[in-house]
Amino acid sequence: MTVVDLPQRGRVARAPFKVELYDGDNVAAANWPAITDDPDLLMYVYQSREFLEVWMDTIGRAGCIESYLVVIRDGDGRAVFYLPLAIETKFNVRLLRFMDSGVADYNAPILAAGYMPSRQEFNDLWSEVLSVLPSFDVIDLKKISSDVSGAFNPLTYLDCAPYAENGHSMLLTGLRHAADTRRSVVNLRRNLRRFYRGLMKIGEANFIVNPAASELAQVTERLLELKRQKFKHTKAPDFLAMPGVARFYREMLSPGRLGQISHLSALKIGGTVASAHLGFIGRGRFYYVFPAYDAEYRRYRVGHLLIRHLIDRSIEQEFSTFDLGVGDFSYKEKWATHRLALYTHERALTAAGRLYLQMRRVRRFVNTSGVRTWFKTAS
Repeated sequence: MTVVDLPQRGRVARAPFKVELYDGDNVAAANWPAITDDPDLLMYVYQSREFLEVWMDTIGRAGCIESYLVVIRDGDGRAVFYLPLAIETKFNVRLLRFMDSGVADYNAPILAAGYMPSRQEFNDLWSEVLSVLPSFDVIDLKKISSDVSGAFNPLTYLDCAPYAENGHSMLLTGLRHAADTRRSVVNLRRNLRRFYRGLMKIGEANFIVNPAASELAQVTERLLELKRQKFKHTKAPDFLAMPGVARFYREMLSPGRLGQISHLSALKIGGTVASAHLGFIGRGRFYYVFPAYDAEYRRYRVGHLLIRHLIDRSIEQEFSTFDLGVGDFSYKEKWATHRLALYTHERALTAAGRLYLQMRRVRRFVNTSGVRTWFKTAS
């Protein structure tokens, strides 16, 4: 563990802030918060102890990624800021990133309620954080959320640019005994009822949630199979083939985690899984994250039928928010009541880092203009 004292500007009577750095395997020593811990700690599930432990043991280990846990304490010794970071090496360039690799929708710190540093205070803290980390070439932070469960995210003080997509969520408070009267939602629900009636004509349709062990493995593998089929059909890279990613999702759906942090659901037609979804839960929030559907049932909107079921179930279980996650898809915009702005921050610290970012900009330009390229560039 590394500890750095940082004087608080304008608070000479109090002890300095302390920046503590722990290796990722020292989660216990860092006293990293779990999703069920103190409600005065504001967080998304993606920064919780439960999520990070699986990430480090699967994606982190498979990708030989260095994981670090930053804890900042105020003058009273109270932890007010927790930030999970990782250093990943690509093409001999060391990149400072979040513990994400595509499986986290929002990246942010865990914050103590009421903690709100000024821009200058945060800049001083951030400089110290960077100084205690091992050396790297590029700061490459993506999907920085504009807030943390409604509180301002200090990371947005960095020199940020808008991320390509936004997050979306649906506030459920007040809907348990009242219908959502927005015209877009009323029309959507009416159309989905029609599709469901059509689906029932070809076989018995039923929804399953967090299946027992006898069915869990079958639904899990079917979900991954449908997702791979989608990647193949769209000629998109197979995300599940990335180091540790498939194992990450399987571990998340292990019996000890299912129903605690993770959630598995499916719509079955005559015993066949037509659509399925892996999501997360925590602190009154349902996270819609990893859906897939069978293209043979596409005309019946089986993916949309499953999301409707999950929204209705979340209302019944008195969740406060249905988080639709990142991605500006039309169906998310129809359901959503709130939009979460996301940002990126990238900065080169070395000559190798500057070359890396330059090559990435070239690749983005080539991809955007539709010109084919035959050389590998940074990702």
